[in-house]
Amino acid sequence: MSCGFGIVAPVRRLALLLAVLPALMLGCSVGAEDVIPVESVPQLVLQPDDLGNDFRLFDEGRLSNADTPSGARADRDRFGRLEGWKSRYRRPGSAATAGPLVVESRVDLFASSDGAGKDLRAHRGELERAAVGAAATVLEDAPVVGEESVAVTTLQELEPVSVRYFTIAWRERNTTASVLVQGFEGKLKLEDALTLARKQQARLEGADGT
Repeated sequence: MSCGFGIVAPVRRLALLLAVLPALMLGCSVGAEDVIPVESVPQLVLQPDDLGNDFRLFDEGRLSNADTPSGARADRDRFGRLEGWKSRYRRPGSAATAGPLVVESRVDLFASSDGAGKDLRAHRGELERAAVGAAATVLEDAPVVGEESVAVTTLQELEPVSVRYFTIAWRERNTTASVLVQGFEGKLKLEDALTLARKQQARLEGADGT
């Protein structure tokens, strides 16, 4: 808003003007919401340097219809969504390999933090519903990533060895992000997923606002 205004008033109105001046000045001091710009999106997912030389990037780019989730988040324009990006990595390994073998990193950018908050709540609902009656658990005690987050682990029982998944989804300003990691049961830990989520969060924190 413009902070320029003129005062042309008789003396008897001086007290009134002095009374409203603080409110006018307060209004002038309120800036626009600090939002991450849409052009930053490709750099807000995990990059090859974040994972190391063992991992190979096998899918990267704008989130497409094939990547769109079901339910409340099926609409690509949901909650004022403007853009989305992904990167997916894998590395060779066996049942004895510790840590992630497959990693997926996503980000969705919205016009406002309010829209991003709605998206995270919808994502949380999807993860919680998926955990009901399935081999999945919402990790209520998981450390918070970004401004608010949710973490879920899933076990896929296979022979000769089961597969463990960790999903961490969170909000930072006007974005929601997620990291999904996959590895063998007993070899993959929540901390492995948190390490990657924090690397992606550092990218979000470092994005210049507008």
